[in-house]
Amino acid sequence: MLIIAMLLWVVLIGARAGDPNEDYWQQHAHYTIEAVLDETTESLHGAATLRYTNASPDDLDRLFFHLHLNAFRPNSVWARNERRRQLDFQNSSEPDFGYERLRTVRVGDAVVEPLYPLAPDSTVVELPLAEDVKSGQSIELYLEWEARPSVLCRRQCRRGRSFDFAQWYPRIAVYDDRDGWQPHPLYPQGEFYGEFGTYDVTLDVAADQVIGATGAPVSGDPGWRPAPGSPLREPAYQRDWYGSIDTGDSPGLLDDMPTAGRKRVRFVADSVHHFAWSTSPDYIYEGGRHGDVAIHVLYRPGDEAWADGTAVQRTMKALGWLEGVFGPYPYPQLTNLHRLEGGGTEFPMVVMNGGASQGLIAHESAHQYVHGILANNEWKEAWLDEGMASFLDSWFAEEASPDLWHDARRRAAAVEARGPERPVSSLAEEFSSFNWYSYLAYSRPAFILYMLRSYLGDETFRAVMHRYFERHRMQHVREEDLRTAVSEVSGQNLDWFFDQWFHTTATLDYAVGQVTSGQRSDGRWVTTVQVVRSGDAWMPVTLQVGDVRQTLEAREPIQVVEVITDQSPAFVHLDPDGVLLDSDPSNDRRDL
Repeated sequence: MLIIAMLLWVVLIGARAGDPNEDYWQQHAHYTIEAVLDETTESLHGAATLRYTNASPDDLDRLFFHLHLNAFRPNSVWARNERRRQLDFQNSSEPDFGYERLRTVRVGDAVVEPLYPLAPDSTVVELPLAEDVKSGQSIELYLEWEARPSVLCRRQCRRGRSFDFAQWYPRIAVYDDRDGWQPHPLYPQGEFYGEFGTYDVTLDVAADQVIGATGAPVSGDPGWRPAPGSPLREPAYQRDWYGSIDTGDSPGLLDDMPTAGRKRVRFVADSVHHFAWSTSPDYIYEGGRHGDVAIHVLYRPGDEAWADGTAVQRTMKALGWLEGVFGPYPYPQLTNLHRLEGGGTEFPMVVMNGGASQGLIAHESAHQYVHGILANNEWKEAWLDEGMASFLDSWFAEEASPDLWHDARRRAAAVEARGPERPVSSLAEEFSSFNWYSYLAYSRPAFILYMLRSYLGDETFRAVMHRYFERHRMQHVREEDLRTAVSEVSGQNLDWFFDQWFHTTATLDYAVGQVTSGQRSDGRWVTTVQVVRSGDAWMPVTLQVGDVRQTLEAREPIQVVEVITDQSPAFVHLDPDGVLLDSDPSNDRRDL
């Protein structure tokens, strides 16, 4: 039963079993939301009750919320920092921009006046409290608001009768065990950080709308009609997944029955840190099952790449592979839907994609684990989910594309040669451009994790991922959690690896220097190789001379190595498997 699961949650979050940090705690949010989508005004009217449990050792005299849709309007932090011309929110005008406006906030019968500490940006709301929320206590709030996505698509959108409500409700900010409140505005670079909890969401929409959302539709008709020829006759709604449901207090927005031509669909999700949904009357439905998990795919007319089970099968394939890396997927369903924007964005139980390629589906599905289940702070440690997801989707693709890493490394070499502008571990908004953010949050950490996997070996690395997942699922994670899993499983202290690759701009270039080779009196050949290392980074490197390989672990910038072979070697090759993030791979080999 959900009520039992929630009580257990409050007990279990007090400590991470087996973790050296036994003082870990985590807050909990229980949302009951009712919302009406008015297509005439292209806006939503919502009301919610929120029960917020303070599991921290601190008394809280205020709460912070995010109104993320306010990023997509003039004078927001996002709009003032956006450098991409195609995303010019600063010059958008009514009725094109998005907004999220609080109408009422109450604690009990007392009205709370919201404050906007970052004005004119209004993505962060501060709510002063008349009485502190003591450690171990809960507070209940009533919130009423209006929301409208922007016509300019970026992680949300509206177009005609189609809506991507990626951000749409007052979202409680995280109060964590490291830095307390995290009321961070939304920047073009960097994403989100959410508090885990339970969502009970009822949506009032036009009767012909088709909805894809976080959670399981416990009542009402989401509009899923299998496409002609689909092998699935009936969608797997998973209505009984959560058993008996603790509804919480209704906000009271939807006391009456829906009016003619409208319907209400209720979704429930537990142990998630966000609730997102998309809706369009044009959506075509296909579905399937991966074990006990329902797979839902919503695509648009003309989407041939999605149809005939293609997107369903690709989603199932990605999810099955990810379970092999981490562990069983803990949620009732995974929805893959075609959003209005290109690219893709991840949300718990939902991936909103602009296409149906296997690579995109694998990347966004990877986020169900890294950021969804293992919930890092995306603006503080973007690499821990974006870099990890990039690594995972490339690992997934290795079998079909064995030269994938080698090709990508060649493309990265030019960037490495001039040096990264900042360490990978920098705050997302500190990168000087979106291109640098893309490289240092996505690409470079993917290469670094590939080096780590190669250094540890596949079996050990998989065991690390299992440990990381089992210990920290449904919790906030940070780099030290991954470090600890690596150390415990491998039996090695790899601080040297994490420190130099994630926290400095150090680069690495191994080069073959002088080489001499000659035959000995016994008929064998001795080859003397000068191995030259430049840059401040270091990794063990494999030296191959003919058919003989050996690993060099010395840290000197110049090493002289003698290798004995039975035959006259045809070449000398450093890092022959191409596992290192080398700034100049062209000098790694010399033919003799």
